[in-house]
Amino acid sequence: MKKMLPIFIAIMLAITLPASIEANNNNPPSKPTLQGPTEGEAGKSYTYTATSTDPDGDKIYYCFDWGDGNEFCTDMVNSGESVQASHTWEEKGTYVVKVTATDEHGATSEPATLQVKMPLNLPLASDFRISKPRFGIYIFGIKVMPILGQIVIGDITVKVKADDKIKRVEFMLQLACNCGREIVHVDTSPPFEWEWNTDFDDTEIRDEGFIELYVRGYDAEWNEYTDGITLYKVRI
Repeated sequence: MKKMLPIFIAIMLAITLPASIEANNNNPPSKPTLQGPTEGEAGKSYTYTATSTDPDGDKIYYCFDWGDGNEFCTDMVNSGESVQASHTWEEKGTYVVKVTATDEHGATSEPATLQVKMPLNLPLASDFRISKPRFGIYIFGIKVMPILGQIVIGDITVKVKADDKIKRVEFMLQLACNCGREIVHVDTSPPFEWEWNTDFDDTEIRDEGFIELYVRGYDAEWNEYTDGITLYKVRI
């Protein structure tokens, strides 16, 4: 029995030691980059983008601490893949947003921080809106009849009217689960347009029948402007 004990210990060391060495060699992801508005209005939603890479190529997830007692963590994504998260601060004040990246082995990066001030009296966004389709029946992009509402038959070029301060516009459609929106196109130079000629997967994105078309714009200071319309879309 005494002779078996050293053999048993050797076997256990052979099994556990490589895993221990591998765990000790795991490196944390890099400190994320964090982008988004630094000023805004309390009660309004703002979107932030974080990006990190893992030196070992591991998958990572991000955790956002919004500085008001609320936190949000994403699902696992590939190393180097950016994520977006939105938040609404209900009270006026100054908040520090913190974001960390954690790999699939539990190693966590240094936090990235961004100070956000609420409130700010934003400039009027009357010059930011969807101009096409608007109040009409459109057949392959041509307005054939004015109506109170929007009907779109076939492909169309979606257009956004924006003044000179707008630097980026995101075009979004509803997710099929009715649990949010998906960015389907981004334009960073005027005129801000999207060629809507793609047939999306019906299990992922709603792009026919009664749907919501939503746009979100940003100026150089990452102030956010939004507009949305409901339309009836017929694919051909």
